[in-house]
Amino acid sequence: MILFKFTKTGGAEFLAHLDILRHIGRTMRRAGVKVAFSQGFNPHMLVYMSAPMGIGIPSLAEYCQIDTDEPPESFIEKFNEFAPNGLTCVGAWTTQGKVGVASDIVKAEYTVKGINKFDVSDLLQRQEFIITTKDGREKNVRELIYSAEWEGDILRAVIGFGNGLRIEKFTDKLLELYGGNEVVATKTRGLNKDGKDFEDGIK
Repeated sequence: MILFKFTKTGGAEFLAHLDILRHIGRTMRRAGVKVAFSQGFNPHMLVYMSAPMGIGIPSLAEYCQIDTDEPPESFIEKFNEFAPNGLTCVGAWTTQGKVGVASDIVKAEYTVKGINKFDVSDLLQRQEFIITTKDGREKNVRELIYSAEWEGDILRAVIGFGNGLRIEKFTDKLLELYGGNEVVATKTRGLNKDGKDFEDGIK
């Protein structure tokens, strides 16, 4: 099996999660990469993706695992030759079995542009960071904000991923608290529970 890391930029960030899954399947067929299929009445390629992100959020660190014997080096070359614009493989590693590509990435690092500069200690010393969930409930997600620092006018923050705090909700709340305009958030890293890059445990 192969675990690979890919970017979702240049317009590809507007593709829905299922559309990206379909594009990956088509890319494998066009590239001639042999992928194992499930058994049963409706066989499908054994492709496993990390948890979905909101549409319109660029990412430099998406992950996918595919059941194939293709060597990592040729996989990267073939993927990048046949994938749609904006989906670019930036790393691939052989695994001995399935990895928790959807469950083990529990934190993510983002860069955020467009928020008015504020003292990050004000954010990190808060006891509450209240967001409104899809069903209209208020939820305190302060425990899912792990770090934040400024790099010039860009805020680099590590927050929870796939566990109740979407980056859109985070930036909306920052706008409410500190102001700003034309906010652009980009996912730069996927992290495990220890705060390490997800792929570091695979290499």
